[in-house]
Amino acid sequence: MFWKKQGWKAGRGNREVKILVICLLGLLLLGGCREFNPLELETAPELVEAVKANRVMVPLSEEEAREKIKGFLYPYDEFDEVDPEKIQFLEGKVVSEISREDVLEEVDFLFKMLKYGYAGYGLFGGDETFARSKENIMEEIRELEVLPIAEYSAIIIGNLPFINDGHFRIGNQALFTRYHFHYSREIDFARDERGYYTINEGENNYLGSVNGKDPQDYLKLSLDEEGKLVYRLAKVTPGDGWPYPVTLSFVDNGRPEEVVNLFPIQSRGFDRVIYDSYEKDGLPVVVNRIAPGWEEEEMKRFTEGAKELKDAKVAILDIRGHVGGSDMYGRGWVKNYTSSLRTPNRGGVYVDLRTQTAQQFLVRWNEGLGLDARWARSRFSPVSGGWSGINFSKPKFQKNDRYLIVLIDDNNASAGESFVSFLKQVENVIIIGSNTSGVSTVGNVGTFFLPTSAIPIQMGVSIFLGLDLEIREGIGIEPDIWVDPRGSLELAVKFADNYLR
Repeated sequence: MFWKKQGWKAGRGNREVKILVICLLGLLLLGGCREFNPLELETAPELVEAVKANRVMVPLSEEEAREKIKGFLYPYDEFDEVDPEKIQFLEGKVVSEISREDVLEEVDFLFKMLKYGYAGYGLFGGDETFARSKENIMEEIRELEVLPIAEYSAIIIGNLPFINDGHFRIGNQALFTRYHFHYSREIDFARDERGYYTINEGENNYLGSVNGKDPQDYLKLSLDEEGKLVYRLAKVTPGDGWPYPVTLSFVDNGRPEEVVNLFPIQSRGFDRVIYDSYEKDGLPVVVNRIAPGWEEEEMKRFTEGAKELKDAKVAILDIRGHVGGSDMYGRGWVKNYTSSLRTPNRGGVYVDLRTQTAQQFLVRWNEGLGLDARWARSRFSPVSGGWSGINFSKPKFQKNDRYLIVLIDDNNASAGESFVSFLKQVENVIIIGSNTSGVSTVGNVGTFFLPTSAIPIQMGVSIFLGLDLEIREGIGIEPDIWVDPRGSLELAVKFADNYLR
């Protein structure tokens, strides 16, 4: 071995040498021997605190995670699966109405497909919950001889409210609850050892409560119009996007209560750009909003382009509106940006449903679209128990001495959220925007069609959960700095001028 040729011998006297070798290997594989530090920035301690709180390390042991996820998996002990010949690709078929007799047969087909082909079946209640839903549908159509397809689809949707899965669709209707970012620019707050305060007539007015609760529940780190760090009133809540009023109570100076409306922030209008790069006020900006697996050359340009940022002290990665695709490109980009020999992990637990039904509907769907179905055949061949082994992976933290500002919004979904997860494993990354879509729990999706009505049903065959195993569907990933994503690029440049350049 090399070190024997150099006259090195094992022993206490050479411990320093061995540590040096290990550190050198660490620098190559992991980016260093130092403990992972999410952010190195002395000029903004409040941001350092926010970033550290927003980086989940390993809250559960591997044994705990494996045991907990078992409770989400439907326990298959027998298989009465769907006849593969009944799973057909019917895209383009238009049906205006359906008879009651055909509905009875089709609903039976639907719930068998859900039981044996949908990874979220156990996650969202299993036999008892789905059987009750099926009975309710049958009751609703009992007196009807003929149903318009739109009414029939609405009945199915209305009886599956317990499915909270952004990938799950009946026709064009997704079945999940979105949590909207509500925000106000009306008052800027600062924070000291006493709490949150705003300045009124030269005096600090400290918040006592917001809606009768701890102000911390309603204040998030943000940026003012000059790109300087402030705290602003904000809340992520479920609902239909109406303004969210909050009542502010102050503790001194006789300031009366105030009611402030938090307005819903929704980001729209971004083109589906695979790769673009340019400069904004001297800062390099890289854009990626979709990662389709079939645009290989363009995606290769994107991942290779990360290497061009090696000399940029500060850069901006704009992935607002990234609706998904293949997460291999996000992995590749992070690997190239950090110059690491290791590809980043998602970090968490995942498991695949491997029943014959899951395999067959993915195969038929891919073949119907003219795509290569070999991945579906090989990955989802039937195995004992219906599930793959439980896969557990820890994040691979990466050292980084440059600043990377990442812009996200409420349209980041699926692989667009995986990309954010990879980036959160890199030092000196600052994420700006709103919470993402929260479309990530049940993935690896495909579509099957109800045999008579031709209603398309989209569903996933894999469960993905983070290291805390919390289901964040509809809530998504939180940024470090909360701003309206529609103006986040301009604010990011000002922020960089104030703190990073």
